[in-house]
Amino acid sequence: MRRLRGLLASASVLVITLAAVPASAQDLAPPPPMSTPAPGTSPGPAATTDPQQGDTTRKLDEAEKKDSGRNFELVWVDAMAGGSYIDMRQFSAETLSIDKASAGGPAFSLGAGLRFVVFVVGARARYNALSTFDMWQLNAEAGLKLPVGSFDILFAAHGGYSFAGRLGDAGVASPASAPSAADAVAVRGFNAGLDFAVDYYVTPLFSVGAGILGDFLFLNRPQLEKPPGFANLTPAQQAEITSSPLYSQSGSAAGLQLAGGLRLGLHFGL
Repeated sequence: MRRLRGLLASASVLVITLAAVPASAQDLAPPPPMSTPAPGTSPGPAATTDPQQGDTTRKLDEAEKKDSGRNFELVWVDAMAGGSYIDMRQFSAETLSIDKASAGGPAFSLGAGLRFVVFVVGARARYNALSTFDMWQLNAEAGLKLPVGSFDILFAAHGGYSFAGRLGDAGVASPASAPSAADAVAVRGFNAGLDFAVDYYVTPLFSVGAGILGDFLFLNRPQLEKPPGFANLTPAQQAEITSSPLYSQSGSAAGLQLAGGLRLGLHFGL
């Protein structure tokens, strides 16, 4: 009887041991296998794709490919050759005493300045070689230069100093007793106006184009001093001189200028 109880106890221990082994094995089971990525794809978290963002990126890439290839422009220099018409008495002519105050002819200019993306500033010298007189102009200018593909469209304003370098055949109303008066007459003043131009960039460094401008002129003629030897002239001659507007008072006039021509430019930058 005692032996039977010992066998039953041993059997019970064996049964409990066998039942505990599967439970332990289940607790130590390996993790599920990782999914194998599809061929041609990289492992990692799935990326969410925004269709609109992808379309924007594609358009930017296309725009970059179509870019004109220009440099980031910082300094520009250009020259212009064409024609000009000036009427020094278009709006008023109080006592300018210039018989031929309007004339046309070739005109030339040279300018240089800086560019900040679309904003340009600079200085320009212009020479108007007109038929009856010459006019020089020294201007400062500023404006917007808008790029459109390989073209630039310029809208600008300018202003500065104008003076007649040679009156020539302008016909100064000088007294007969003072023949040298015409050489002594000076006309100078101020001008202000607007510019419009279109430039085509043949290369990032070189451009060709055309432009036009309109100017308002305010000019002044200073009063002349009495000619040398005035005291030795007869009373009639002295009276003729002193009564002349050239010697008795200064003169002024408001006029207009129109000009245009072809442009050549050089552009330097990064």
